[in-house]
Amino acid sequence: MAKKRRRSKKKNSQGVATIIFLLALFVIGGGMGVRYVMNNYIADQRAQTSKPADSETPEQRQQHRFINSVAKPAVNVYKDNHQVLPSIVVAQAIVESNWGHSQLYQQANNPFGIKGSYNGHTKSFPTNEYVNGKEERINANFRVYPNLQAAILDHDAVVAQQFLPAHVTNYRMAAKLLQQNGYATDPTYAKKLINVINTYSLNRFDGY
Repeated sequence: MAKKRRRSKKKNSQGVATIIFLLALFVIGGGMGVRYVMNNYIADQRAQTSKPADSETPEQRQQHRFINSVAKPAVNVYKDNHQVLPSIVVAQAIVESNWGHSQLYQQANNPFGIKGSYNGHTKSFPTNEYVNGKEERINANFRVYPNLQAAILDHDAVVAQQFLPAHVTNYRMAAKLLQQNGYATDPTYAKKLINVINTYSLNRFDGY
């Protein structure tokens, strides 16, 4: 009888060892599986992160370059004078110059459609104006700037003097006041500015 008990204990210990061995394999295999899943997940995330940049069209890349080219000096100027929010400056440049494609911008460094002369420099360009609610094509004299920085400085001074009260820090209010005070004759001007700012998150530049 005693011998039978020893055999039973031996079988039990072997069974326990087998279970422990199988559990160890499961844990090791599970860990490898978790690492495999995590590695695939991380790789997928990286691929998704890089995909938008890779899938950008030439037009989108040009738009991003234009935004950055205007935003940098607009932010620097705003830090000094706190006159016009950078988001408004960039949005106006986009709307007025059609993303930098207008002749006025390419030939006169004037992305804002400001008429008149700058230090005696002016040039005539065709433009669309709304007269009695109807859009008309006319020729007008516009300011010619030596560079974009000069255009932004002059633009901010003109806007602060004629179209916006001091310390307007809400881009929606600024857009509405620009239209209300006659910066542009387009009856949907404020709506266009606000839409551009929201679409391209231009208000991120207002926080520097």
